[in-house]
Amino acid sequence: MFLQKIIGAFLVTPGLFILLLIVGSFFFKKARWFLLALAVTAYLFSSYVGEFLFLWSLEKNLDVPATLPNDAVIVVLGGGVERNTKAGDNLSDATLRRLLTGVQIYQKTKMPILVTGGSLTGLRPEAMIMKDYLVSLGVPEEKITVEDRSRNTYENAFFTREKIGDVPIILVTDSIHMRRAVFTFKSFFQSVTPYPAGFYFGDPEFVDFLPNATSFYLNSRAIYEWIGLVWYNFRWR
Repeated sequence: MFLQKIIGAFLVTPGLFILLLIVGSFFFKKARWFLLALAVTAYLFSSYVGEFLFLWSLEKNLDVPATLPNDAVIVVLGGGVERNTKAGDNLSDATLRRLLTGVQIYQKTKMPILVTGGSLTGLRPEAMIMKDYLVSLGVPEEKITVEDRSRNTYENAFFTREKIGDVPIILVTDSIHMRRAVFTFKSFFQSVTPYPAGFYFGDPEFVDFLPNATSFYLNSRAIYEWIGLVWYNFRWR
């Protein structure tokens, strides 16, 4: 079984790309160390080793809060829309995870929900699609506020403050995105309670140390967040 998993990991990307780099290093001797360095880098970006380096530190100080503030607003950040599919505009898996977490909080507290997310291309704003989904899950329309102008995390916070003022908020987004989101929202709100929509980093299995697309996706997102944190600190500190 282990041998099957190992072979399978190197027959598809990103493992196949790593294998080609290693094989190429034997044929292109002048570029051998460069190709091997690329192979090691690709492995780090696509395995549990990379998750430990890039992802773990984003999640390590996060927990689901045991208590929540009274009279707060549940603020759910958009995480993307898959446009013009055969079923129309579909919310991404990240957005659905955030919305479901927001609904769970609503069911416990009956606090109002604000959904935030615009459109980069002039199509129907993400927040409007999020609202429709919330209504389909039984959240009353009068409990939902829509912020549909924002195009990034900073604008999420800026336009949310314009909508509801400086009230306590329960901030719902991915654990990977939460650190940058909290940093940004605390520039506009005095009381921000982070509520992660699930976690990604956990104890590894053998297959997690093999190159895999899931680790590559998570590590890419984590690296993007670290770059974003540096940029936001530089620009708005």
